[in-house]
Amino acid sequence: MIKFISLILFIGTLQGQDKGKKAYDEGNFDDARIYYENILKNRKKDDAALFGLGVTSYKQDDMETAARSLNKAMNSDNKSIASKAMYNLGNMFRDQEKMEESLSFYRKAIELDPSDEDAKVNYEMVKQMLQQQEQEKQDSDQENKDEKNQDQDSENQESENQDQDSKKQESENQDQDSENQDKQTQKDQEQEGNKEDEQKQNKEDQQGQNEDQDEEQNQAEPKESQEQKSDKEMQAEAILNALKDKEKINQKRQISKAKSRKLEKDW
Repeated sequence: MIKFISLILFIGTLQGQDKGKKAYDEGNFDDARIYYENILKNRKKDDAALFGLGVTSYKQDDMETAARSLNKAMNSDNKSIASKAMYNLGNMFRDQEKMEESLSFYRKAIELDPSDEDAKVNYEMVKQMLQQQEQEKQDSDQENKDEKNQDQDSENQESENQDQDSKKQESENQDQDSENQDKQTQKDQEQEGNKEDEQKQNKEDQQGQNEDQDEEQNQAEPKESQEQKSDKEMQAEAILNALKDKEKINQKRQISKAKSRKLEKDW
């Protein structure tokens, strides 16, 4: 941690102000402040007393009185008082973390008193702190930018993954639809085949029934025909049988006659 040089109390040439410096050095800031305020009641334009009141008020954390007194003291014609007032204003702004203002007052103090080594040291320290803050700001900005880019990349990747998942799901749905369609087609074909088989079976059954009916009819017809023969056929058969018997008788007669003729010849 950077350690800054303490406030420097400038003591003027007036012998009476040694009492204020002594009280300040001993830490009796109330006594030192009362002493400088009494001087300023009599001499309002006492730059040394203004400076003493400013640094004493600063120690008492009365920043308003300190700033007002030091701002008046830095306009002193005495460059040493003005330089020390600017230096201590730089310390006040540094403690308030107003680094740009602090650096400005240190620079002015050095310009008025180039031999002020304390102002030079604090100037370089605050400058380094500003550079470090700037670097940290740049790093933070870059980190935020990288984080933002990373978030954007993550969002893009997530979006891409979602697109891929959507396409994959769509492909799976298409495959499922195709599979379902194939199953439905196969089912329809099976139903169609079953229907054709059923129709074929029904046709065969009907054909078989028709054949059975034809056979029954054919079997019934001879019986019916046989029944229809009845008297006429019996009469015809009788006549035919009679003719056959008559023909047999005639044949026998002819044979007998032939034998008789033969015998007659032989004789």
